[in-house]
Amino acid sequence: MSPRFARSALLVWLLVFLLFSPHALAQDDEPEEPDFFFLTGGPYTQKKSSPQIIWANQWLRSRSDGVSTRDYVGAGRAEWGLTDRWEIDFEFGALAFKERVAGTTTFAEHGADDLLFGVRYRLLREGSAPFTLTMGPQVIAPVASRARGLGTGEVGYAWDIAAAKDWGGPVFLVASVNLGLTPNVPAFSDGSGPEFDLSSVEWATALGWRALERPATGGAHHDIHVLFEVGGARADDIDAGTRVRATEVQFSPGLRYGYLSRWGSLTEIGVAFPVGLSRNSPDWGVILQVQFELAPIFAK
Repeated sequence: MSPRFARSALLVWLLVFLLFSPHALAQDDEPEEPDFFFLTGGPYTQKKSSPQIIWANQWLRSRSDGVSTRDYVGAGRAEWGLTDRWEIDFEFGALAFKERVAGTTTFAEHGADDLLFGVRYRLLREGSAPFTLTMGPQVIAPVASRARGLGTGEVGYAWDIAAAKDWGGPVFLVASVNLGLTPNVPAFSDGSGPEFDLSSVEWATALGWRALERPATGGAHHDIHVLFEVGGARADDIDAGTRVRATEVQFSPGLRYGYLSRWGSLTEIGVAFPVGLSRNSPDWGVILQVQFELAPIFAK
């Protein structure tokens, strides 16, 4: 990360604090459950018959030993509340990677990402427990092309865990862990060679601050959240027929704006600027994310 980029990022966040710090959370307002994060999985399940759609664009840049990479990840997620505690999830997306050495493109591919199907259950709920805790299984369908270097080509499994502590005031804390396993992955894309079990551990935590909570006319509501997230992953991969392991760690400050209509639908948009803290992490990037949540469709 260049010194100029660091100074610009610091200036942006100083301006954010100066603009919004006078607007503390009003004591007579009941804040919404914070369910918008860039790196961290949220533990707050959807209400019964309430759908939510999320789309996040990530543009990541790295440069090391004369090799520069540009990665794009477009990730979509759909959530549906079966009950106020049970939720089903579906994830999809698109990938694009480009690698250049000495100004020459040595690798460039794009295509669909794997699909994910999951179920989550909220075990603990704040109010009756010290914190919120949600977990559940996930199955990953191998849609991303192994031959094009975009995926493993095999079915994967994961267990997702997320927790939060919301004090009901200006500060809240969220953490998540995702444990993954993709068994019997051939060493080579043509299906030959020994098979490996590829494991992954992804984690993240977010410290959030409600910078603005303001009612609007007609029962609507505006709010702004400032997020400071740290996340990482330790994941196996296959390189030249051998299993390798890499660790990534990122710090990502972000800002999110939400508008709750008088009919109960919530629209949110946010931007974050992840910075790599480890050798295998992207040097820097930009995340642009939007979410749309409807009030329960079949509510009486």
